[in-house]
Amino acid sequence: MSIKFTSKNVKFPGALKGYAEKSLKNIEKFSGGIIDSEVLVSEEKHGFKIEINIKTKMNNYHVVSTEPLIKQALRNAFNSIKTQAKKNKEKLKGDKRRSKGNFLQGFFGGDQPLPEEKEDGGPDRIQISRNYSPKPLSLEEAVFFLKESGENAYLFLNVETNNIAVVFFTRNNEISLIDAKIEK
Repeated sequence: MSIKFTSKNVKFPGALKGYAEKSLKNIEKFSGGIIDSEVLVSEEKHGFKIEINIKTKMNNYHVVSTEPLIKQALRNAFNSIKTQAKKNKEKLKGDKRRSKGNFLQGFFGGDQPLPEEKEDGGPDRIQISRNYSPKPLSLEEAVFFLKESGENAYLFLNVETNNIAVVFFTRNNEISLIDAKIEK
């Protein structure tokens, strides 16, 4: 995967390049292999303009985002592409299911529910999340990544306490912290 960064009237910080590379790797999970990508950053009258072009094996994505803050514009652009890639992946899965028919129904028996269709109202299935940081983070950074990810929880190594910690949204949409001290 090649990434081309272009900036116009603005300096593109290295931290944002790292964020862009991480976001592209995340998008690659949904879109398949990324062949080529280009990130254009320019300063406008009322903020920053981010233009992202991504070419994959199956699709091409193009997004333009204009926001007062460069980080916000970059985040919005990558979230738009991630949403498009997820929709395309789900559409592709749906097309495959319709074309082949539901082979699981025949495997489990005619009228029996499939494994993910529980009748007792319990959880349908467990979804595995990769929403964590391999590097130690401060609490503020973890909260930032929690909000960026769009998920309910974020696991990280707390740099202040050197403990494994989780920040998550409560039912009241407040952010809460679990800081687990592990005895050896």
